[in-house]
Amino acid sequence: MNRSSTRDSLNTIGEFGLIRSLKRQWPASSPGIVTGIGDDAAILKARQGQQLLISTDVLIEGVHFDLDYQTPKDLGWRAGVANLSDIAAMGGTPLYLLVSMAIPVRVPPRHVRELYRGIQAACHPFNVELIGGDTSSSPSQIFLSLTIVGSVRANRALTRNNAEIGDRIYVTGTLGDANAGLHILETRSISHRRSRPSAVETFLIRRHLRPTPRIHVGQLLVDRKLAHAAIDLSDGLSSDVGHVCDESRVGAEIRATALPLSSQLCAFAKRDKTDPMTVALQGGEDYELLFTAPANRHQKVLHVSEQTKVPITCIGEIKPKTFGRQLVLPSGRKHKLPNESFRHFNSR
Repeated sequence: MNRSSTRDSLNTIGEFGLIRSLKRQWPASSPGIVTGIGDDAAILKARQGQQLLISTDVLIEGVHFDLDYQTPKDLGWRAGVANLSDIAAMGGTPLYLLVSMAIPVRVPPRHVRELYRGIQAACHPFNVELIGGDTSSSPSQIFLSLTIVGSVRANRALTRNNAEIGDRIYVTGTLGDANAGLHILETRSISHRRSRPSAVETFLIRRHLRPTPRIHVGQLLVDRKLAHAAIDLSDGLSSDVGHVCDESRVGAEIRATALPLSSQLCAFAKRDKTDPMTVALQGGEDYELLFTAPANRHQKVLHVSEQTKVPITCIGEIKPKTFGRQLVLPSGRKHKLPNESFRHFNSR
């Protein structure tokens, strides 16, 4: 980001000037909002027969994002999708959003507004309203925290702790694209390449910068009582399968040959002499859904895929806890499912 001008800087407009401009940019219109931005707290109308879903994410410059290879609008989009995806994994409907941010003075207000436009663009298809948040100064890095509020039919939310032995394991979309896209962005940033990215690179970069939350898939899984457990793929397939197994006290068998890989990922892996399966297992931030469902509901799960036009693939089966977590290789040989996805506070 470039240093802002004196006429349009955070020093000049101040915290409340920034808030006023953002309020004009994203006006509230939902009848469920009694009081939104501008008071000490938002006031919302509760919906009968529904339970609230609340999730929050923190993004830190230099840890979760680097503005050397993404725009503020891209950052906003990904931050919005990260929260929307949490609601999707529970089978809920996203409703309201709070955005808190600590910003260095060097950041121009127009970049903050662009960041909000990215969040707004991600949330607009689902009619999510901005109802508040907080802003503060930061000595060096941008800190961004989003809290989303959603709803789901009472006692019907999908959780991580209800997977049952014999359930099939499904994922939406394709895996590993975002991981490959991030690798391409980092490589191009380091090498300062000026050439235009190839079609393969463009696809994978977009999958990283502009992921799609699977809201409608999650809602149909709940409405039709198809799934037992679910999680969104934010840490990577290996880690997120592990989260479900830990919470449900079960094991899992994943078939390597069943992993849904895009042709673009396979082309990238071939060029970089790497294994696309490894990229898919370790890659985070695909924001696809992983869920488990009884085998006798397989055709109904496929119907959800047809209805939403989102690919859904069976990649394995829930096993007893004593089975552990195993990956079946193309040769038929089995070994322990590696857990090498991103982990906070991990010594490197």
